[in-house]
Amino acid sequence: MRRLVLVVAAVVFTQSALAQEKAKPAEPKRPAEKRAEDGLTKPDYLSELARQMLRRRMERHGRDMTMLMTGVVLLKREVVQSLSANLAAEPRITRPLPDSRDELNSALPERFFVLQDELRDRARQLAETAKTGKDKELGESFARLTQTCVSCHATYLNPKGE
Repeated sequence: MRRLVLVVAAVVFTQSALAQEKAKPAEPKRPAEKRAEDGLTKPDYLSELARQMLRRRMERHGRDMTMLMTGVVLLKREVVQSLSANLAAEPRITRPLPDSRDELNSALPERFFVLQDELRDRARQLAETAKTGKDKELGESFARLTQTCVSCHATYLNPKGE
């Protein structure tokens, strides 16, 4: 019964949001570098090649997070478990070695690597939480994973944390 109520609430919310979106007048387009649908703005400290490599990874993470959010809200634990386990198992970008000439890895701030490790740990935790059947913990675990994403985006845009 509880699942049915949650599913009905999610469907009603989604349909209401879609109806409101259709009723809104079209918003004028802002410059491309400022539009949210285009993703994050381009940081000037990274080369175009580095941004392209990171963009592919971030686009994949964005799709996974959308599916994870849906899985968490609809309590589809198998979906959450599978997606978060895949996210945790994703190959990581390695920290640069001292005196390395690797442009991509050396250009990234150390905080990026810390957050990459945190993302892996929190994704693993979310996969484990999905197995327990505890709804509140599932939401909290997903929230912690999302906090890592926000912190990483902030680091990407402002590597010195100012």
